Parts: sequence; structure tokens; C-alpha cells
Amino acid sequence: MEILRTLLIKLFLICCFAINGTSQEKIEIENRIEALNSINEIKVKLHPLVWNQIQKFSKRKSFPKTMGLAKFYFPLFKTKLKLYDLPEELKYLTIVESNLKTRATSKVGAQGLWQFMRPTGKSLGLYENQYINLFNDPVASTDAACRYLKQLYTQLGDWELALAAYNCGIGRIKRILKKTGKTTFWEIIQYLPEETRLYVPSFLAVQFLMNYYSDFGIKPYTFAIRYSDVRLNKAESDMRIDRSSFTNQREKNIFMFLNPHLKTLYIPKGTYYYSIKKPAIVDSRLILN
Repeated sequence: MEILRTLLIKLFLICCFAINGTSQEKIEIENRIEALNSINEIKVKLHPLVWNQIQKFSKRKSFPKTMGLAKFYFPLFKTKLKLYDLPEELKYLTIVESNLKTRATSKVGAQGLWQFMRPTGKSLGLYENQYINLFNDPVASTDAACRYLKQLYTQLGDWELALAAYNCGIGRIKRILKKTGKTTFWEIIQYLPEETRLYVPSFLAVQFLMNYYSDFGIKPYTFAIRYSDVRLNKAESDMRIDRSSFTNQREKNIFMFLNPHLKTLYIPKGTYYYSIKKPAIVDSRLILN
């Protein structure tokens, strides 16, 4: 344990030198973190693992696109998180989980923006049939994620532990806490699966990077559609969308982007779907989600 602590301290010092170059630059970074932590419930730490993840995410070629998508999806997330009295910064979890790809599917079968596994998603009311997949529905999956995150926090009383449980399961986290007698994520990090060890640092890194992206020379894509431009519709009868429903390919792309939960262009009676209230200019690079 002492050896691990010593190695982490050494790594921290190395990272600080690499990050800062000068003590003044270190002070500036610390000031940024302090400013961020003054308004957020989930605090960012200048830890070597966090900084490594900041470097990793900042170098992703897809990150400018992700930031453009964030401008669209984050108002939805903010509304839902506020409804459940949850920290707004939890919206950044979707970047760690899916890079804001609504149809993302992991190697182990987790789906959607919030990457729900089948059993967990079904327990929260998500389902899939031959026509729709609610795991891919931004609204339904976000509501499910809010309820699930609230459950985890209620049981663990700590957001870093709740996030770790979101990744590897609350049962495993509870067993580790009981076995070790520890109470924080950083105290049990060496007992966690490798993926989970980086999961919380990744979340904290994204939280920092999304607020200070300009320091890294990142320029977000422009995304003209706002979530407030989206209208929720309910099919009053069975509907079949075909080529004649769209005046051009762009309109079809927008429709498919707004409705990732639709598996076909057949919409059964009673199914909810989304459309644009008014015409919008869309960066086509963001539609191929």
C-alpha cells in the first residue's frame, strides 16, 4: 500500500511538471479547478489519473464534434437532472459513456447515450421490440439514467462511488467498501476493475475539459438545431415514412438523427417521435451519429 502511495505521489509530481512547466501555470490550473468546484457539487481533483484523461480526451479528433452535439443534448439533460434534483455536471457522463452517440453499442451490449445493459435498462422501463428501441431514445434513456443515478447515490452517499457503481455495479462497490473499511473512491481504487479505475478520472477530466476546452485549442462544431426547436409528436394511427415525406436528403437525415429509437420508418399507432418545429441549417458532419 505504501509503495503504491509513493508511486502515485511520484507520478503526480511528474504530471505536474509536464502540465505546468512553471509554478505560475500550476497556479492558473488550480485556480480554474477552484472556480469550477465552487459551482459544481462533484469536485474535480488535480490527480495524475485525471490529468492523463484530460490529455487523452483533448486529443480525440472527434471531440469538436462531441462538443457540437453537447450543445444540442445538454439542455435536455439539464432539464431532466433538475427534475430529479441531481447535479447538472452528471450530463458529462454521456461523453464518457457514448461520446454522445445515441446508437452506440459496446462490446458487452450496453446501448445508447447512457450505455445501459439490458437487465438494468429493463428494470428502469426501457425496452426494445421490432419497431422501437428505447435504449436509444435520448429522452427515455436520460430519464432512466437520472432515476438510476439517484438510486446509486442514495445508497452510497458519495458521487464518486456512485459513478464507480454505475460502471461496475453497486454490489461490487459495496463488497469492496465492506471488505476494506474504506469510504472513498480514491481509497479503494486499487481494488477496482481496471476500467472503473479510469472511469471516475475520465468523468472528472471531461468535466474540466468541457469548461476549459479553449485552453487546449479545441473549436467546437457549430450545430444549428437547438433542443428547443424539437417537437414531440404521437402517432395517432399507424404511419409509414417514405421518400415522399422529405423534400431532400437533409430532411431525412435530420429526422433519423432526432429519432434514433425508431428501427424502421414504420411508426405504430401510439408511438412517440420527434420533428423540427422550424427549418434549421444543420452541419451534416453531426448527423451521421
